[in-house]
Amino acid sequence: MTEVEPIGTWDMIWYASRVLLALVVLVPLLYYVLRFLGRRLTVSRSIKGSMEVVDILPLGGGKQLLLVKLGERVLLLSISKDRVLFLWEVPDGEIMQVEPHQSQDRTLNDLKQWVDRWRKGRQGDERGEGEDS
Repeated sequence: MTEVEPIGTWDMIWYASRVLLALVVLVPLLYYVLRFLGRRLTVSRSIKGSMEVVDILPLGGGKQLLLVKLGERVLLLSISKDRVLFLWEVPDGEIMQVEPHQSQDRTLNDLKQWVDRWRKGRQGDERGEGEDS
């Protein structure tokens, strides 16, 4: 039998540095690829296609605003870790009939108006006045 020559110290350091470099490059690369694919593969449509998440606005702290299309209705929902609140229903066909940049401006203006009305109602509720919901 032939004798195998032992690996020298420099060879061992060279191999270890290559493995370490591969791990430093491959692990983050694999993480970001899987994270990207996970977002792309997330189901944003229901199985029968009657429900669709149109847009998501992260607010921080586990809170989000979701624009959801349910059949012909478009709803604005507030999502937090422990609850889902209905905020507003978009008037029929408003989003789909307007140009994309205009629809965002109109929807944003409508949302701002709704938030202002909601804030006024909250202030009125604190004083014992205001609208009943």
